[in-house]
Amino acid sequence: MRIADICRARKIAYFGLPRNRESHPNRSHGISMNWIFHNIVRPLRPELFGFLDHDCFPTVPVDIAAAMEGKIVHGSKRPAQADPEAWFLWAGFCFFRFSAVQGLNLDFTPRFASGMDTGGGNWSLLYRGLGENDVSDAQKTAADLDFDGMEANHRMLGGAFFHVGGASHRKLVMTPRYRRLISDHVWETHLGGGESRLVKDP
Repeated sequence: MRIADICRARKIAYFGLPRNRESHPNRSHGISMNWIFHNIVRPLRPELFGFLDHDCFPTVPVDIAAAMEGKIVHGSKRPAQADPEAWFLWAGFCFFRFSAVQGLNLDFTPRFASGMDTGGGNWSLLYRGLGENDVSDAQKTAADLDFDGMEANHRMLGGAFFHVGGASHRKLVMTPRYRRLISDHVWETHLGGGESRLVKDP
């Protein structure tokens, strides 16, 4: 597997998930996050833990611990579409203080009836009980790009993470040419050039 090979070359720990038979991508994502929380995070008992999507790239040195100083959660806060009181952290960029959630059976699956995507299951378990000072909501700014006339709207999160957005399902992002252009952009603009790239698109 290419991801496992990259992690091995970079000396980064890699855990393969068990087979997931859920066909809906959002529910599948939430089930995978639940497995990670209960089988990896809980036994390790880290001070902080979090989830970062595959299309969300740090572009500068990041200090998550500093962002979470005095906070219980940090991430990209999103409102529920069908419940004016509810909100959730986007599953692709969310961080937690373990001591505050160790006794909870966190559930990252969606709550579509309330208009909440992956991570919405934690509204009733965690988020609804948090005060404003418990939450660090990462600033979101637009990162509009134009590659040879192909325009796409992406975001910067917390001034540090470049989120491609829709890398698994948007038609434009899925084209080989656009993927190559966005990859070159990330490496050349934010990562100091592509000399150390392990995978090069054709």
